[in-house]
Amino acid sequence: MRKDIKIKDRELLYKLYIIEKKSTTEISKISQTIFGTTVAVSAVYNSLIAYNIPVRNKSESISRAMSTLNIDESYLDEKTIEWIDGFLLGDGSASYTKGTHKSARFSIGSSEEEWASYAMSGLNKYNPSKASSVGWKFRPEKPSRPTFSSATKMHPDISLQAKRWYPNGKKIVPLDVRITPISIMLWYLGDGSAGTRGIATNLSLATCSFTPEENNNILIPKLAKISIRCTYGKQKNDIIVCSDSIKTFFDTIGHKSPISCYDYKFVVPKWLFLKTLKMIIPSKRERWRALYYLKKGIIACSKSPGGHYFLFNPEQEKALLQKMSSL
Repeated sequence: MRKDIKIKDRELLYKLYIIEKKSTTEISKISQTIFGTTVAVSAVYNSLIAYNIPVRNKSESISRAMSTLNIDESYLDEKTIEWIDGFLLGDGSASYTKGTHKSARFSIGSSEEEWASYAMSGLNKYNPSKASSVGWKFRPEKPSRPTFSSATKMHPDISLQAKRWYPNGKKIVPLDVRITPISIMLWYLGDGSAGTRGIATNLSLATCSFTPEENNNILIPKLAKISIRCTYGKQKNDIIVCSDSIKTFFDTIGHKSPISCYDYKFVVPKWLFLKTLKMIIPSKRERWRALYYLKKGIIACSKSPGGHYFLFNPEQEKALLQKMSSL
């Protein structure tokens, strides 16, 4: 045994460093208690080398030294994955060591401080920084607002998600992407828009970084499974929510924005939240009978702008169903 090796117990050193994944700094701090003598950090490292115990690469060592997280514990659960998927479908991103996906962290930048903070709130397990801005970026040709940025600590959980979303360095839509009320709401807040022109209301989800195949073969079918019917917008490479699914869309994500800066995204004509005749009576044959009572004024209802749909509030729906069941 070399005389310069300060730690004489290889098995215990291996257990502390490899099995328990303690850092050289942590081993140094407890060396007096564990080994009966104080061992400097450099001496711990030299002992690892002398015993041919594989040492961690620099990025992983830095991650362990700087992170206040327990990187040997996973914080992933289904609710967190739903949040991550909505975050990454929209404004969020995962930055990582190119080629290895190690030392990954979640990050976001937005002109809305409230949104940047809210988007990170579901990732609190990974200790995100407070959303802050470096100030205004002055461009004479196009004045801009300051960008508020936030990033999490690095963690192996995030490395796994980076591999899922950026397998070859380019962002993709994973086949197992979660399309749930949580993920859709985050996606809409980050990259969704709604607007009314004349009698038409358009609601869309931006997907400019995804391929048409990912939209048509993954996202649109998954939305359809929860009764949100959509079409592919070839012109802008986005997803357009069909007018007869706008009510279902907001019933799914909620009718009020969780953050005030995006209240405007939830302002849509009230008639869109009424039920159509087709929603109440799916059978085409039965609808023909119902139309008789509507046209005769026996059952009250309203019509959409342009007169395309018969619309019913809850009381009118109840009256129609009672009349149909009495026949």
